[in-house]
Amino acid sequence: MSEPQAKPIRPLYFVASYPRSGSNWVRSAIFLMIAMAQPNPPKRIDMRNIDNIIPLDSQGRFYKEVTGKDAGALGEEEVAEARPLVHQFLASQHKGFPVVKTHAIRGTFHGHPTFNTKVSVGGTYVVRNPLDVAAALVEATGLQPVRVIEAMMTKDRRVKANPHLVSEPQGSWSQNVASWTAQRQPAVHVIRFEDLRADPAKQLKRLAAHMKIPVSDKGLATAVGLLAETHKARGREAGARDYRETLKPLHARAIIEAHGVQMDAHGYLTDKVLQYADIDRRAALVLAQRHAPKIAN
Repeated sequence: MSEPQAKPIRPLYFVASYPRSGSNWVRSAIFLMIAMAQPNPPKRIDMRNIDNIIPLDSQGRFYKEVTGKDAGALGEEEVAEARPLVHQFLASQHKGFPVVKTHAIRGTFHGHPTFNTKVSVGGTYVVRNPLDVAAALVEATGLQPVRVIEAMMTKDRRVKANPHLVSEPQGSWSQNVASWTAQRQPAVHVIRFEDLRADPAKQLKRLAAHMKIPVSDKGLATAVGLLAETHKARGREAGARDYRETLKPLHARAIIEAHGVQMDAHGYLTDKVLQYADIDRRAALVLAQRHAPKIAN
């Protein structure tokens, strides 16, 4: 009897970000651009199944699939060992798009790589001003700003498992951002959430080029329009968040002192931000250097 043939690998493209940074926007945009790039684009697009078509790589059901154990019974080291196997499974067995959402840092987790580079072709990292990220997390979790700020600056932070998701190594905001963006390389495309919101057509055209999605200008315009409709239907305003409505100057200063190096690298350490936090640029960068993640050469 001949052995069954292994299913071919469809290399994975990761949509990565720190939580509340805009990865869902990008994931939805990819979904729409792929749909509009088809020879006969659908007249109606149902995005309710997007979590299955472009899944999160920490979903417990994938870990049960590759380990044979209930995800809730897996220890953190077992989860770390299984991550590359989950990526192998998603690249060869998953029926959705070969696109995966993640909030994990690029690096190692209990000695195991957080990403299986043997079955991936790169990805897009979405970065957002950490002041806005903090304000969004306060709104989403109901936690006090101090608690959110503390979590965002905790190095090597792991997010605990829940009934649906396994433990995930997210690190601090600066660790997460630096792990994907500090060493710029062609395989990783970087999008600032603020730029995506300001000019979605321009940013999505660049994203389509990086992913080699053959969407026409007309299809791209349709995707942009559908994306705007989707967010409006979900009650999400297109306007920029004003972190000052949630964060006091002392909160902003704490974030700057923890993340100023990466904020400066991505254009977020503006005069307006520094004035609100009542700190000058030089002092901010000196203080932030203490918390800056070490970047491997």
